[in-house]
This record gives sequence, C-alpha cells and structure tokens, in this order.
Amino acid sequence: MSKTFTVEGDIASADTRTLLTTQGSVTAPSSVVPSGVTKIDRIVIACSSEGLVAGAQSWFVRIGGNAVKNGEQVIAISASGMIAVQTGSDAAPQLMAAIILENVDIAVAASDTLTIAVEGAGTDTGTGHAVVTLVYA
Repeated sequence: MSKTFTVEGDIASADTRTLLTTQGSVTAPSSVVPSGVTKIDRIVIACSSEGLVAGAQSWFVRIGGNAVKNGEQVIAISASGMIAVQTGSDAAPQLMAAIILENVDIAVAASDTLTIAVEGAGTDTGTGHAVVTLVYA
C-alpha cells in the first residue's frame, strides 16, 4: 500500500506564494516524510478559481522543504481566465479537473519536512482553491 500526503487551501491573490497547510477537518497534517520513503512517485492536483474578477492566471505548484533533496520543484498545472465578471446564480467557478502526474521521481529524505504551495501568477481571477496529494514510493 502506498503512503500519501494531502493538503489543500485557498489562494487569496495572484502572484502570492500560498502554503497549503490543512487537510479538510485536519488543521495541521504532518508534513514529515514517512520512514522508508525515498521519493515522490505521483502527484494528484486539482485547482479552481471563483472567477469573480476579470483576469488571467497561470497556476503552478511548489514542492519544497528540507525533505526535497534537489531543491524546490516548481510544476505548472493549469491556466484560467475571465473576461466579464458573472453575478448571482449564473456565476460559474473556473475548474481545473484533477490531473495525475505519474513517475515524477522527486527524491526526498525520510523524517524531513515538506512544504507544498500553490501560486496563481498573472492577473487575479478571484479566490482560488487547490488540493495536492503526493504519493510516496
């Protein structure tokens, strides 16, 4: 059975590194890499934006911390844009369907800590939300 680490959170504004530090009802999940783990093998990511501001953003995830042996890894995950702000019940969130990155082979050190951050670069499209799951090997 594989070991996983999942974190999620809101991305309040563009061009701001936002640490993902919660896991639903768990306010402080352990970011320590489990013993016996040598790498991150798979990453599952989903992201959305409320689309309440006209703009265009590119989204990326940052995997860092002292557990990542070769330094912080930055991975582009999506882009979104909004031309006219929608109001009321017709407003639709901008959704990036979940993506799975296989065989990513990011070397990590067991018992050290990870940081996961998501950033929306460009012109703000409203509050975003992201969830990232790492699958260890």
